Amino acid sequence: MALTDVKVIIDLASPAPLVGLGRPLILVEKTGTSMFKEYYSLEALEADFAAETETYAKAQTFFAQSNHAEAIAVATYQTGAPDSALLQFANREWHFALLVGGVSADQVKVAQFIDGMDFKFFAALTKDNNSRETLKTYKRTIIFDHPTVGEHLDAAAVGSLASLPVGSITWKFKGGFAGITPGYLAEGELAEIEADNAIAYVVKAGKGQLSNGITGTGEYIDALHGKDFVKVTMENQIQTALQNAPKVPYDNRGIGLIEGAATTALQLAYTQGIIAETDDKLPDYTITALTRNESNPADRANRIYKGLSFRFANAGAIHEVEVYGQIEL
Repeated sequence: MALTDVKVIIDLASPAPLVGLGRPLILVEKTGTSMFKEYYSLEALEADFAAETETYAKAQTFFAQSNHAEAIAVATYQTGAPDSALLQFANREWHFALLVGGVSADQVKVAQFIDGMDFKFFAALTKDNNSRETLKTYKRTIIFDHPTVGEHLDAAAVGSLASLPVGSITWKFKGGFAGITPGYLAEGELAEIEADNAIAYVVKAGKGQLSNGITGTGEYIDALHGKDFVKVTMENQIQTALQNAPKVPYDNRGIGLIEGAATTALQLAYTQGIIAETDDKLPDYTITALTRNESNPADRANRIYKGLSFRFANAGAIHEVEVYGQIEL
């Protein structure tokens, strides 16, 4: 995320298109000072990472997908310290971390860091039970189980799906990934993978597709991505309103301007399928804005407005269908 004067805090109630929300960051171990660089083509990346490297292979898979973002970022880190690179480059324009190499300790450090942010994702590629089980406690980690040598399901899924309008898709059922071979799994094999909240690329009804659309703790990818979208969109809408106005007075005029910007963000989230629709076919969200007199005098003195809050119902998606029929004789 970029620097901002606006903070949007979203709590999930349960017992900016913006640049970067579909862009991957490839983390690769390399001796020397950590660096961050963006690449808009595979040819540009090859100047720094040879065609024989796994970094190149992941980028190649990403760029091979039809819906990929316009650029890919690469960050290097010293041995055993991917979290240090993430700390340094957390605010750059990327949203899905990919990790070169299958070192479990490095995967855990990336997963822990991104869970700590509660923003962005780690798309992890695993090849066995142990690596899956190590990551299944992390809410922001998407566990792709794909043992086929030389194939990068993590990069393919992010390249194909992450840059589509946030909220317009669920990740389950999606397939047709260039360069990725779907597996013919027995029911027991798939059940074992799904017990770890991992995702396989499996043949169902004769077609390759992702077996699920969840993260390590069972959260739905599209719901978390939608939450990120609302946060970033609202921050940008309100920040822009503050920047464009000669002055935002601390009264009904200024508060109305901020409320309007927040409404624009939520309306866009509804249009894209993030926010549910009521039975009356209206967007299921509400915004509350405290008046000047209802605000804290100390906040008014410091020119801080804390009176805006909102709620919305997540639209979700249908992942399974049961149909009941009756035959009359």
